Amino acid sequence: MQKIEQHTIDFLRDLAENNNRDWFNENKPRYEKAKKNFEAFATDLLAFMQSVDPALANIEIKQCLYRIYRDVRFSKNKDPYKTHFGVYMAKNGGRSSLLAGYYFHLDPNESFFGGGIYMPQPEYLKTLRKEIYYQIDDFNAILNKPDFKKFYSGIDPIEKLKKNPVGFPADFEHIDLLKNKHFFASHIFKAEDVLNESFLKQMQEGMSAVKPLCDFINFTLDSQY
Repeated sequence: MQKIEQHTIDFLRDLAENNNRDWFNENKPRYEKAKKNFEAFATDLLAFMQSVDPALANIEIKQCLYRIYRDVRFSKNKDPYKTHFGVYMAKNGGRSSLLAGYYFHLDPNESFFGGGIYMPQPEYLKTLRKEIYYQIDDFNAILNKPDFKKFYSGIDPIEKLKKNPVGFPADFEHIDLLKNKHFFASHIFKAEDVLNESFLKQMQEGMSAVKPLCDFINFTLDSQY
């Protein structure tokens, strides 16, 4: 499997310190080299995940990779470039999919890999909360699997409701779980960790361990929409 190379990390770190078009244009050859390295890595990662999750069989790598150019039209942050590389592998369209999938994020400040669903459609979120409520034992069994817990501490508390979600009993033992607006689990690592010989095996193990969470989410949504 293709490895991430030091020059790719160096480029992202330098870009974070020089996020402007003049610097980027002057360093375009470095960007192209880093992009090529990450795309080769992501292509091999997709091939591995397709062997783990057959639902990814028809996805192509070009559907999964994110552009480095930021859309600043509606953002207060006017930096023209992202300072990370990312790839999202999910059925029904890769990065444009509305379903749960697997994500790898290479960033000099905070890198991570994991899986689940981020920013689900409102109706998807409502359906998912209901399914977790009715199948709480099955859902908790996924979060408590040893191979899952080896990499993930549970659902990331990225963004949560302050009050209990409407339609669920306040005395539900796991009501705090239902307050999540995203159902994603991530494993944070240092960017330089990708250079270690043991990283690829660790990442493959970690990405495989999050498949049951993606399966639960996608089975729920596929049966409703």
